[in-house]
Formats: sequence, C-alpha cells, structure tokens
Amino acid sequence: MPARFLRSTAAVVSTVILLSLSAVATGGETPVVLEMPSGDAAEAAYWAGEPDKPAVLIQHGFLQTHHFPTVRRLAVALADAGFHVLTPTLTLGIDRRTASLPCEAVHTHGMEQTRNEVAVWVDWLREKTDQEPVVIGHSAGSVNLLAYLADSANTPVAHAIFISVTYFGHGEAAFESAEDAARARASLERGDAGLEEYSLGFCRQYVTTPEAYLSYYDWDRQRTERALELNTVPSTLIAGSIDDRIDLDWIETLRRHGVEVRIVEGANHFFDRMHEFDLLEEVEQVLRERHSQ
Repeated sequence: MPARFLRSTAAVVSTVILLSLSAVATGGETPVVLEMPSGDAAEAAYWAGEPDKPAVLIQHGFLQTHHFPTVRRLAVALADAGFHVLTPTLTLGIDRRTASLPCEAVHTHGMEQTRNEVAVWVDWLREKTDQEPVVIGHSAGSVNLLAYLADSANTPVAHAIFISVTYFGHGEAAFESAEDAARARASLERGDAGLEEYSLGFCRQYVTTPEAYLSYYDWDRQRTERALELNTVPSTLIAGSIDDRIDLDWIETLRRHGVEVRIVEGANHFFDRMHEFDLLEEVEQVLRERHSQ
C-alpha cells in the first residue's frame, strides 16, 4: 500500500478522532435539577463548552422560563460557539416549574426568593466550570440579577450583560401604579398579609401578598438606576433602538453616568427576526473583550 495513502488515511482518522473528542468535550444540551433554599426543585438547561471559553448564565424575564424564545435563541447560539451556557428557570414558588406563570395565578414568590435562587445557580456554574461566570439578563431578568449583585459583596461574577433592561414601578409598558403600592403598604401597616389583587409589570391582574408585591414594585427606576451606578461588577447594557417597552432616554442617561451602553439599530425588546444575529454579535463581542483582559 502506498505510503502517501497511509499518511492520508492516518490524517483522516486523526481528524475524525479529534472531532469526536471535541463533540464529547463540549457536549449537547443537558437538563439540570437543583434544590433551592425554599425546598422546591428548579430546572435548567446546560451546555458544556470549550475549556478556554467563558461560562455564561442567562436569566429569563418576568414569569417566563428558560424556554422563552429570546433566551433560548441566545443560549443555543452561544453554546454552538463553544461557550459554557446555563439557562435556569426560577421556581416562582412552584416545584420544577416548566411553564410560564399566568398573570392571574396566585403569586407567592418575591424578589428575595428570586435573588437566592440566582445565587444557587451562579455558585453551581462556577463550581462546574471552575471560573467566574458572565451573567446575562433579559428584560426584568436584568433586575433579578441586579438584586443579586447588590446583595452579594463578594459575588463570583466576572461581568454582567443587561439586555432590554427594565424596572418595576411605573414604566413604559407597565400597569402598576402608585395607588397599588400605597394600598399594599397600608395593608402591611394594618398587619394584613393576605392575598390581594394588584397590577404588576405587564399583568393587569396579579394576585399576591403585599410584602411580595412591594419586593418587586420597589425596584423602580430610581432604585434600578442606583444599583447600576453602584454595581462593582463590570457591566454592559444592550438595547434595541425601537424598543417601546423601555425608556430609551433613561438608557442614555445611564450612559452619561458611565454605564457602557450598546444600541442595536432597528431591534425591538425581544431582538427577534434578523436582529437575533445582531444581539449575538454584540454579546459575543463583550465576551471576547472580557476574556482577553
């Protein structure tokens, strides 16, 4: 058999072995289930990445799951690019929650529970990959991450990316009002901690306790802005230029205060259609820049 043929065959076999090892090393989507401090189990999807690529946690928005399209598209694209990716679903008080929670449901969850669950997932990803992860939040998921960062003096996070960041309190596309908050505070003063109907975020009818309601409502524009300014973790804001669910003037105010802001022309709140690739490009650029430091 000609030596050249043997060398060619050996090269092909070596290439196949290397590709197979790479596929095993990076792996596909893997379900993860962890017990939360509340006792409920929470689910997530995880993709093991290449050893030299950053680890990324992506947090979904209000009442959603890790299957939400904006989160899912970004997660799969980053995993395909070789990043370690974790997308947890918050329990919102429901064991192994897998579906979005309707506005009309009874909501017993609050920001403290959310913050505690984020901490569990960040710690898990750090131990799994042996590196400080980058956390990414979409919409109100960014507020969840800010609450976690503000409460954690020595947080094991390398960078934070806030996509379409919004806030509670009165917002561009929010139904809650100062009257809702005043009613909740009055209930607490009377010692009435029972369920009541309020409005919150995109929910006109939102049944919860006054304490749980205020735990979200009080993360208003002023508190969110203050948290961004005081945040010690390097951060980047990404927003679409035609996002009608956030205050773009507020985003520009944050830029003037020193927050890094990237605007994607023509993109909406969800970066759907062609703009999902623009979002991926912006996120990957931030990850590359952070990794090169």
